[in-house]
Amino acid sequence: MITTRRLQVSFLILLLGICSGRAAAQAVLIDSLRHALAADTSPESRIMTTAKLARALFYKNVHEAISLEQQALVTGNSLKDGQYKAFTYGTLAYLYDQVKNYAAVHTAIDSALYYAGRTDNKLVKGFVWLRKGILEFSDEKYDQSMASLLKSLQLLEGNEAYNYENIAYYYIAGIYWSNHDIDNYNKYIRLSWQTALKSDDPDDLCRGYQALGNAFLERYRADTATRSLLDSALYYNHLCLEVARKEEGRIIFSNTAAVAALNNGDIYFEYYPAAYKDSAEKYINIALTIAWQIGYPEVVANCYGILSEYAMKEGRYNEAEKILLMGLTKAEEDSTTRDFTKARMLSGLARVAEQSGNTAKALRYYKDYMKYDKAYFNSSKLTSINKLAAQYESDKKEQALTVLKEKAAFNKQLNFIYFCLIVVGLIAFVFLFRSYHFRLKAAKQRQLLLAREKEDASLQSQLEARLREEEAARLQAEQQLLLERQQRLNKELLAGTLRVQEKSELLLTLRNKITGEAGNGNILRQMDRIISEDQRLDEDFETLKSDFAEIHPDFFSQLQQKAQNSLTRLDLKYCSYILMGLSNKEVAMRLGIAPKSIRMARYRIKQKLGLEKDQQLDQYIQSLA
Repeated sequence: MITTRRLQVSFLILLLGICSGRAAAQAVLIDSLRHALAADTSPESRIMTTAKLARALFYKNVHEAISLEQQALVTGNSLKDGQYKAFTYGTLAYLYDQVKNYAAVHTAIDSALYYAGRTDNKLVKGFVWLRKGILEFSDEKYDQSMASLLKSLQLLEGNEAYNYENIAYYYIAGIYWSNHDIDNYNKYIRLSWQTALKSDDPDDLCRGYQALGNAFLERYRADTATRSLLDSALYYNHLCLEVARKEEGRIIFSNTAAVAALNNGDIYFEYYPAAYKDSAEKYINIALTIAWQIGYPEVVANCYGILSEYAMKEGRYNEAEKILLMGLTKAEEDSTTRDFTKARMLSGLARVAEQSGNTAKALRYYKDYMKYDKAYFNSSKLTSINKLAAQYESDKKEQALTVLKEKAAFNKQLNFIYFCLIVVGLIAFVFLFRSYHFRLKAAKQRQLLLAREKEDASLQSQLEARLREEEAARLQAEQQLLLERQQRLNKELLAGTLRVQEKSELLLTLRNKITGEAGNGNILRQMDRIISEDQRLDEDFETLKSDFAEIHPDFFSQLQQKAQNSLTRLDLKYCSYILMGLSNKEVAMRLGIAPKSIRMARYRIKQKLGLEKDQQLDQYIQSLA
């Protein structure tokens, strides 16, 4: 029996390729993308359009898709932003995986990651990590795949990239499916379906509905008492087919609808009575129609397997054999059919022959089964060897890259040490320079301080000298003041002496006249007493005069010496008045004579002193004081 259970268990693996159909609607999409690519002038726009066209050409002509993406790489060389080359390499990695060029797969995904690290576009980064997660899933590296897919979701969050989020959730659900974690499988299948509703992409919707149908079917298998779960599985598979029918012009991956139709046919075959055979055949025919259009031999083989099972249940073994032989013939005619599918169909033929009692034919079919199974095993082994070789080369490159990174890290650390040493050296140099500068500055400060001290000492000495000069000037001024005061006192003393002398002479003259007159004796006695008293005062004045002579002892002697003792007592009196600074008029008034007589007396004194005509008598007398 060729059951669909294996197909349902491995439905995620069948959808990893997200293969494209060969329907007329897809041809229209490809033509429209070719026209858009021809009209594009912007390098950025051409790269993105090329990626869409490569996606549409995925199974129709994968080598053309690869060629287009390689041309997009050349276009991306002129762009500084790494997002376009990252996106192109991510697409190429997926295309290379379909042609089993595993070495190119690892190179492309590594390049995609490299350029993704050189852009700020989180959407492109998320796409690259999504592709990496899908490739790791196909290699059954589930832990690494989970890490890559979660990183993809983290980068895609907030960018409204529901199409990529839908695929990421879908593969995460597949990882939980592989680990038989049905609860988390259901959780992420629902997340995949919810993001499919947001993306409004018909392929995402078909995939979401088909995955939900499979989820409800597995829940029913775990709890067959809840019949509504089986109804939900049929319902969501039907929704998948409805979306594929209504959006025929936009659908690229028609294989999803083929799997949904096949699953519904299998549900009616496995869980419904024979009366529902028409419903099962309806969905089987839908699956066969789509599968023949898109070249999906695995679905074709499973459809013929279910039809043969109905014939065997009814005891029509020859018809069951014819159905399986028809399917095998179709599979052999299609070069894309894998040996694994042919082996399964031959296994079903051997089982039909065995149940019909034809052991010879069963043995022949079984031998053919072994031949295809061995071929599949060898092919799988070769694929595994190629993957291991590619993985080895990738690991080798990664190890070399790790060594280079470690070396770069070591060089970075070494450079950091060198940098630290340079910094320390610079700090030491700066410290020494500042120390030298500080010492130099200190020396200059000391020199300045010494110079200032010298300057202060010089200023101090100058100040002291100035103070001494000022003190000397002050003393000289005081001496001059005392001298002037002394001279003034001398003049006043001389003037007083002259007045006393004049008064004495006047009194003597008066006394002589009174004495010669006869008269009242009392009056005469009183006058005589007054004159005697005045003479006593004159004697006191003579004492003062002698004191004046002691102060200026040389004044009168110098005058007499200059005049050769020719000066009379009156001449000396005149000289005294001149020393006192009196004018001719003032002297005339004191002596009671005419000013003319004074001028003549000055002239006579000047001649006696032997002064020149241009010499001043006043200046000469003042010089003697």
